[in-house]
Amino acid sequence: AEIPSVVVNVQRGGPSTGIPTKSEQSDLFHALYGGHGDMPRVVLGCCDVEDAFHTTVDAFNIADKYQLPVILVSDKYLAESARTMVPFDEKGIEIERGAIATEDVLAATKDYRRYRPTDSGVSLRSLPGQRGGEHVATGEEHDEYGNLEEDAENRRRQMDKRMRKLEYVARELPEPKVYGAGDSDITIVGWGSTKGPILEAMRYLEADGIRARFLHLVYLYPFPSAKVSQVLDSSRASFMVENNKTAQMAGVIREYTGRKVQHNILKYDGRPFYPHEIYDAVR
Repeated sequence: AEIPSVVVNVQRGGPSTGIPTKSEQSDLFHALYGGHGDMPRVVLGCCDVEDAFHTTVDAFNIADKYQLPVILVSDKYLAESARTMVPFDEKGIEIERGAIATEDVLAATKDYRRYRPTDSGVSLRSLPGQRGGEHVATGEEHDEYGNLEEDAENRRRQMDKRMRKLEYVARELPEPKVYGAGDSDITIVGWGSTKGPILEAMRYLEADGIRARFLHLVYLYPFPSAKVSQVLDSSRASFMVENNKTAQMAGVIREYTGRKVQHNILKYDGRPFYPHEIYDAVR
């Protein structure tokens, strides 16, 4: 139906009810791959309190602009943390609602097709109640008007239309940030709320004369393959820091880049990382 939506997944320890009062990062595969059939989605992972604010704005803008679901991944550690913050800087924030039809445009359109294929995959969206913008929104494959249609050529055309959105999303997503010594050949990779402990561990390492850099992933899908490949290719030693048992992000990196992170630093007892644990593991 190409309805803009934002889903927030605040991860806790599984499987099933698991340890519901403790934190984990084990829903990454679910966010990236869960769903019935092929469908476009964007996945973002917020890392701290202020980032959660700005990433949520990004999530809604992307959802509206590209008319698809955006999954915002957090975790219990971040969601229930207490922080003293200065007011969020709202300068420069823009709200994008995407290709929404106006009454004038619909009045001039004698043949409104909600799912008309376009180069970007995004079609003009009418809002409920707009005169001239009536369409069918069905959970089954449909033609340009929204009517049920299982014709082979129509199926290919509509599937290609929806999936084309990801090509355009990928062009506008920011690259992963690299913190620390840019010329260091030791790279720590992390996502989500591991950011704080990793940055603190890097200060411990630097005090010992060990210079490291931190590759932090926020925009998780479409995956930033080029930047991740470039950083890992220039690393003598690489470390993946994750709050899960199966090193899910390390697996995603290998899937999309062919690169293997050399060392996994994993914690899955329901507690967040302490900086000294990362420091000790890298040492």
